[in-house]
Amino acid sequence: MANALSGMRLLLAVAMPWLLSRGGLLPLVVWCVAALSDYADGPLARHRDEVSFAGAVLDNVADVAFVLGGLATAAALGLISWAVPASIGLSAGAYGVASVRSRAGPPRLARSRIGHWAGVLNYVCLGVVAGAVAWEDPRLTFLVAAAATVTAGVNLAAVAARWLR
Repeated sequence: MANALSGMRLLLAVAMPWLLSRGGLLPLVVWCVAALSDYADGPLARHRDEVSFAGAVLDNVADVAFVLGGLATAAALGLISWAVPASIGLSAGAYGVASVRSRAGPPRLARSRIGHWAGVLNYVCLGVVAGAVAWEDPRLTFLVAAAATVTAGVNLAAVAARWLR
């Protein structure tokens, strides 16, 4: 069931760029569904004793695909700087490399507190963008810019923290 939620997020990752480019309320609705599924899949897997390395990888791939696709579209639409999706790509790459390097014993994903918060902020940033697209209020421009700046900064800090290890 948890893997089905992650798989659904992969499908939403394909739809999100198109939805954002069309505007309206639907991108915000899709973002809410994706965010709720991301929040629920881990506890659901633990509750049902279905935790697996493959499921953790699927969850991470779905998260990165969803936020990266959405935020790259936002950058293409001129809503945010390309620094945001670039920083997420760098952070995801550093996470992948760290996970491969930590292969002493059973396979596991590399964890970091700052990387976790970068992932949370990735979702928050896309939610702010989706909200701004839904409401088309020029006063939201500052909020979008602030969310984008903080998101890029924390993702770059996560990359720097991994390099320093």
